[in-house]
Amino acid sequence: MSDRWVFVAAFLTVVLIIASAFVIPPLFTLEFLKCSIFVGISILVFFGEDRFSYMLGIVAPLLLIVLETLLGGFFRNFSTLFSWISGRTIPPTDTPLFALTTLSEIALIVFSVRVWRRQVNEKFFGKTFVICLVISLIYIGAMAAWYFLHFPPTGAAR
Repeated sequence: MSDRWVFVAAFLTVVLIIASAFVIPPLFTLEFLKCSIFVGISILVFFGEDRFSYMLGIVAPLLLIVLETLLGGFFRNFSTLFSWISGRTIPPTDTPLFALTTLSEIALIVFSVRVWRRQVNEKFFGKTFVICLVISLIYIGAMAAWYFLHFPPTGAAR
């Protein structure tokens, strides 16, 4: 296994995503799709694929956080977390697990950057970055397409 902290952060993200999928059943398929890249990162780290696991651990969560911010979920998730911590009631369609998942994604990015600098002797914006960026963009595109097919914008005519 390459770096245990990257593995722990990726695996924790998988556990939090699966837990949030069971809390809100209508989002189960979306959360399961969201989980797939982190399972892949965990497997790559476990089997010692340093370059691709660390770069995917940087690029995929970063693009996912950008997507959540564009869809308006990033700040709403942290608002829900702060409401839950302060003891206020939260709507049944929200859970603090989404914000905890985002925090674990940020930890995965930090650990992956730290390990990339220490263990990989390759330029950051090289061939590995391009391959992982393409994989992550396909992943984010599939997530966005699924989201917009199942949750059309408000006021959209069918």
